[in-house]
Amino acid sequence: MNEVLAELAKHEDPKVRALAERGREHHNRRTRIIELVQEALQQLRLDTKYLVFDLECTRRERDAAMGDAL
Repeated sequence: MNEVLAELAKHEDPKVRALAERGREHHNRRTRIIELVQEALQQLRLDTKYLVFDLECTRRERDAAMGDAL
């Protein structure tokens, strides 16, 4: 796609070339933002799994301690 834009830009005036470059920059920026959001969501999912595991362990420990106290 970049090659196509580069080829088109050669034949157009500087305004069109600048517009094509801005479009490519916006696309690249949005792609990077989406990648960062996906990474953050993956990390959030992993953190949530760890928290649920920790909560389950804490509940089991509490229930075991309560059972020993009776």
